[in-house]
Amino acid sequence: MASIVVLGAALGGLQTALLLAADGHRVTVLERDPHPAPPDPDEAWSRWHRPGIPQLRLTHLPLAGWLRLAEAQLPGLVERMTAAGAVRMNALAPEPGLRGDLRPADARFDTLAARRSLLEHVATHAAESAGVRIVRGVVCRGLRAGDPADGPITTGPARGRRVPHATGVETSTGPLPADLVVDCTGRRSALPAWLRDIGVPGPVEEVGRRGFTYYCRYFRSADGTLPADTFPLIAEHGSLGLLRIPADHGTYSLGLISRGDDHELRRLLRHEGPWCAAVRLFPGADAWLGGRPITDGVQIMAGLTDRKRTLYDDVHPRVTGVVAVGDAWALTVPSIGRGLAMSLEHSLRLRDVLRRTGVTERLDPIAEFGRATRDGLDGVYGRSTSYTEHRLAEMDAHAAGRRYRHPDWGRARALALLAERDPEALRAERAAAHLLPGAAAELRAPALVEAVDRLIPEVQRRMPPGPTRAQLLAAVAAG
Repeated sequence: MASIVVLGAALGGLQTALLLAADGHRVTVLERDPHPAPPDPDEAWSRWHRPGIPQLRLTHLPLAGWLRLAEAQLPGLVERMTAAGAVRMNALAPEPGLRGDLRPADARFDTLAARRSLLEHVATHAAESAGVRIVRGVVCRGLRAGDPADGPITTGPARGRRVPHATGVETSTGPLPADLVVDCTGRRSALPAWLRDIGVPGPVEEVGRRGFTYYCRYFRSADGTLPADTFPLIAEHGSLGLLRIPADHGTYSLGLISRGDDHELRRLLRHEGPWCAAVRLFPGADAWLGGRPITDGVQIMAGLTDRKRTLYDDVHPRVTGVVAVGDAWALTVPSIGRGLAMSLEHSLRLRDVLRRTGVTERLDPIAEFGRATRDGLDGVYGRSTSYTEHRLAEMDAHAAGRRYRHPDWGRARALALLAERDPEALRAERAAAHLLPGAAAELRAPALVEAVDRLIPEVQRRMPPGPTRAQLLAAVAAG
């Protein structure tokens, strides 16, 4: 059993801590935000000050793939979340293309609807109950470097190269030794600077050139229920997208998505009137504006793009004693909702590697975790970056008054159109979106492939639904 320091007490770090503690490791979580979770989970929304988690009050819904993993690996956590008010919902139910009742097999599309603050609150108390030590108000300043002469030596093609080894972290309250440091600090991770400070080149970074901006508001319904409609969870017009996400205790969120460099919309959407006018451009969405706002104005989060960090040179680590998990390794845009599911899958791979290798042999666990990350999650990240690239290009084209044509995007849009017309195509498309097992095989079914091919010419002739760019700007400005 090892002494492990997890950096970051957001959901990703807490999931990791719970999994490792369940295997008997001594786990300490360091969190720079000083405020403990309040006693009542509902109070976490209004009273829990978490500047280190800027997305705490933004639109949030875990994928069904996350719930599948969590119920299998962290069942006590799911039970606690449900008891605290998280609502079990089926991601297929609101989709216009469903047509008919849900089937028993559609339970695979279940997930938990809740505000992130509730989920964070419950996970915090679950971790503490499991023996995880959470230390708040402590800032990680960097990594502790072991004696260079004691670093492990590589084998194979890079035989004889001595690898730097981290022996813990330096904090605002002094050094903290550890057999393994797990960086779960997310999109704000300072890992590259920490590595440079101990003489480690890298990590290799892939960073998206552009991204999205989110404009979100939370509401509470007057009677605790939500409009009974079939408005999809995500709808996309040419220059704008809309997320409509149910949550806990009669709350829900609406989030508008624009290009990060769409300065015309940013100037307008930061104000409540234009924001409401933009929501009303999505047919049926105005029914969701009737609730009582529970956020102060429009919550904005910008600079949301994809980023991946690699700590491994082919099969050999650049450093041992430290790994990056979840968003600290690879960040994907929130609108496709993959962050929490990818983080849990990543944490499970780390746990399983440590079960096989332990941490005594320094190279083996890090190298094996690198291979597990590459083989199990690189493909998901690649598909996510492809979505970002094509969606931004479509937004650019719409703003210029032209169609966006690309073979890969044409197939994706044809599948989305088929999913509006064919419930079986909807199930296959949603299974892929929610990272469910077997989804790739469903998408390769010959009948589905042929139906998508037939729709590609229709998609290529169409402009995206919704108003033109000029109509959009005029309606939002009037609001």
